[in-house]
Amino acid sequence: MYSSVLPVTRRLAPLLRASWLAMALLLVQCAGGPQPAQGDPSPAVDPAVRQSVSVGASRVIVELRLTPPFTPEGDLPDTAAVEAQRRSIARIQSELLGRLQGTSFSVTHRYEGLPLVALEIGSDALRRLEASGDLVSRVQADTPRSPQR
Repeated sequence: MYSSVLPVTRRLAPLLRASWLAMALLLVQCAGGPQPAQGDPSPAVDPAVRQSVSVGASRVIVELRLTPPFTPEGDLPDTAAVEAQRRSIARIQSELLGRLQGTSFSVTHRYEGLPLVALEIGSDALRRLEASGDLVSRVQADTPRSPQR
């Protein structure tokens, strides 16, 4: 019985992880986490990130600023809208990574359907992220979480 369920579970695992990440992002936004004020393009930066980059490299998740704002793919009207949003995310990721050139950073993960990019950064890259409020809405520490059961 379990042998027929296992292959399906393995195929769905990446989708489930992306869904959980999207839900977490939505919950943070709905919970009133640190948000830039209207008209203030400065990104919100997790204090833990500032502290960790002061002593060395830090792993972060950068939330990108999309216009129009991000819509979960399941709420988009059709595949053309999904593809358009994904192209927008990829364009902003590329533009941001271009701005970070010349600083101490490395990409740990580029998300395809979410307005996020995971980086390892130094203090110079954090300053560049802070100056990129037109592309960045938030910089959070990328902390490992225990697996959920």
